[in-house]
Amino acid sequence: MSVYLLMVFITIPTLNRLANGLDIIDVLPFYDSEYVVRLLEYLGSEGRHYYLYKQLPVDMIYPLLYAFTYRQILKHFIDKLDFKRVRWVVFLPILAAVFDYLENIGIGISLYRFPSLSDAVLSVLPFFSLLKNLFVVLYLLAFFGLGIMVLVRRKKL
Repeated sequence: MSVYLLMVFITIPTLNRLANGLDIIDVLPFYDSEYVVRLLEYLGSEGRHYYLYKQLPVDMIYPLLYAFTYRQILKHFIDKLDFKRVRWVVFLPILAAVFDYLENIGIGISLYRFPSLSDAVLSVLPFFSLLKNLFVVLYLLAFFGLGIMVLVRRKKL
């Protein structure tokens, strides 16, 4: 939780300020390569350094934490409900974390190599973000759906 709060209240607002109000890549569901270039230009060398050496290290911890936490909670709900057919749901937060790490690696490469950006990285980076966000939405839907079912079942007993 403290890692999340550090990002939400310190590193992300600092980067938004350094980028003249542009949202950083981590918080966007989708964007294009022109947005990445514009963001990196707006950040300037100070902002790119902050992103690479302050935000990214923190954001390399966060996916592991949410993947483990939500996987365990989803597994608990599925076991409580005896829903063996939906055990695959426990992989949703893990898939979100995999794409979050791929997104972070792409961001790191872009920050490190700026202004010599890789067209390959710029072309796949938005899809990593999109897939990360898709799996986050899916595991949150599963979390709330299964959680409500556990509560309803508990009240019936």
